[in-house]
Amino acid sequence: MTTRCSISHAAGRRWVCAVVLGSLCIALSPAAASGPADSFGSPGVITLAQAKVDEGAVAAEEAPPASEAPVAMTRGQVETEEAVEEKPFPISLGVSYYLLSDYVFRGINFSEYAGEGREKPNHQLTVSVTWDSGDFGRFGFDTFFEWYAAQKKLNPYGGQNLQEADYSLRWSYYVEPIATDATLGFTFYTFPNLAKLLRTDRSRGNNNNDRTQEWYLKLDHNDAWMWKWLFPENEDGVLNPSFFLAQDVGVGAGHVWMEMGISHDFEVVENLTITPGYLIAIDGGVLRRYLGRSHADTFRLAYDQWSLNVTYDLTKVLHLPKWAGTLSVSGLLYFNNALGTAEDDGSINDEFYGGMSVNWGWGG
Repeated sequence: MTTRCSISHAAGRRWVCAVVLGSLCIALSPAAASGPADSFGSPGVITLAQAKVDEGAVAAEEAPPASEAPVAMTRGQVETEEAVEEKPFPISLGVSYYLLSDYVFRGINFSEYAGEGREKPNHQLTVSVTWDSGDFGRFGFDTFFEWYAAQKKLNPYGGQNLQEADYSLRWSYYVEPIATDATLGFTFYTFPNLAKLLRTDRSRGNNNNDRTQEWYLKLDHNDAWMWKWLFPENEDGVLNPSFFLAQDVGVGAGHVWMEMGISHDFEVVENLTITPGYLIAIDGGVLRRYLGRSHADTFRLAYDQWSLNVTYDLTKVLHLPKWAGTLSVSGLLYFNNALGTAEDDGSINDEFYGGMSVNWGWGG
C-alpha cells in the first residue's frame, strides 16, 4: 500500500508538472498571443475597434500631462494671435504733392493778378507726422508749402516763388458713444517776404500782417447708424457729415470761420474711388479783417462748394511691399459759388479750379 501511494504521489507530481508546462506552452503559443479567448473558450481574433482602444490606452499612458500637452487652435484663434503679435506701428507719415490751377483759401484766390490770362501753376506740398498713443488719442504735426509760378507779379519784393508756409499741431480723439472723430489744433500761417510789400500800404503799415495764427476744431461723424433701416449690414458712413470751426487770433482779431460739409466714397471698380462732396462756408468777420474792410462783427454765408475727388490706389498695381507704404494719385475739381453780401461787396467771387495730387503714406 505504501509503495502504491509513493508511486501515485510521484505520478501525481509528474502529472501536475505536465499540466503546468502545457499551460505555459499554450500561453506562449501564437494563437494565445493574438487575443483573449471568446465565450466558448476558443482563441478569439482582436477587432479593429479593440486595436484602437488599446492604442489609445497606450497613447494615454505615454502622453504628457494636460498642462504640458499642446492645445489645438482654430483658424480664428490663429488669426487673432497673429493680429495681436503684429500690432500696427504707432507712427505714420504722409506726403502729398498738389498741382493746381489756382490757390483758393476761404474763398479768396491768392493766385490771381490783373491781366493774368492763362493760368499759372500752383505747386503745393503737405507733410504730416502722426503718433497714435492708444487710449489718449493721436498727436500730429503738419506742414504746408505753396509755390506760385507768377509770385513776382503779386509781390515784386519776394525774389522767390514761395508764397506761404504753414505749421500745425493737432490732437485727435475718437468719441465712440457718438461715433465722431474730434480734432483740436493750432496753425501758424506765414507769408514770406510779405511784410515789405505791406509797408507800401500806408493804411496797414508794418503790423505783422505777414503772419497769423488760429486754433480750430474739426468733427467728422460716422452716420452709419442713421441708415441701418436701409443698409442694415453697413458700418461705413453714408453722408459723413463734418463741421469745422476756426478762430483767427492774429490778423483776424478773434473772428471766426465755419464750414459744414458732407461727402461719400464710391468704389466704382477695384482701387478706384470717386468722392463727391458739398460744403457751406460761413464767414464770422474773418474775411473782412483779411481784406481790411469794415463791419467785421457780422455773420454771413460766404459760399457753397461742390467738389469731386477721383483717386486711384497704385499700391496693389505696383505690388508695393508693406514697408514701402501706400501710393495713390488723385484728380481734383472744385466750384465755389459766392453767396450774398460776400459776393456783392467783392470779398470773394465764383471760382472754378482743379488739378491733381500724388499721395504717399507709411505706417499706422
